[in-house]
Amino acid sequence: AAPGNYRVTLRARVDGEVRTLAGPKAFEVISLGLATLGAEDRDALLAFERKVGRLRRSVLGAVRTAGELQTRIDHIREALRQTPGADTALDAGVLELERRLAGIRLTLEGDGVAGRHREPSAPSIVDRVEGIVYGHWYNTAPPDAAHEEAYRIAAEEFGPLLEDLRSLAQEDLRALEASVEALDAPWTPGRIPVWVPE
Repeated sequence: AAPGNYRVTLRARVDGEVRTLAGPKAFEVISLGLATLGAEDRDALLAFERKVGRLRRSVLGAVRTAGELQTRIDHIREALRQTPGADTALDAGVLELERRLAGIRLTLEGDGVAGRHREPSAPSIVDRVEGIVYGHWYNTAPPDAAHEEAYRIAAEEFGPLLEDLRSLAQEDLRALEASVEALDAPWTPGRIPVWVPE
């Protein structure tokens, strides 16, 4: 926490009911001056760390989303295999979504195969963001030029990638799922079945 005045309240949740145990109590955080490389502008350091935190939350959320989308695509592929008379054009649609998702994941998470074989590869968005986070984990120094540049590059790459991921999930995959549902294919995750009483 940056030096300054704060307030704290202690609450307990018991059986869904929240009650205040103590507070609010005011207190002041002061710097002990023990930092070897302390930031002169602690507010600017905190603002940078919060900015990185927001990017990290979104990047890690995108990683999880991409994994969930891959699972949905895998299930669709299997459902099409189990559906007699399924149009082969749908298989091509599955392959195209997989190709796009693989490209997104490569930029987002990096080349896992190259990494396992200790081969050099370009830093991913996750690599850049995590490098900043770990560089500041116990650090009181202001962000250096490398961290500022890593943030700039990660943010520039992530914006368009996130839009592509959103488009893939909310438009293209949903359209494919609607086509699969129209075939009365087996249910797949992320798809709400359509049923009409007979």
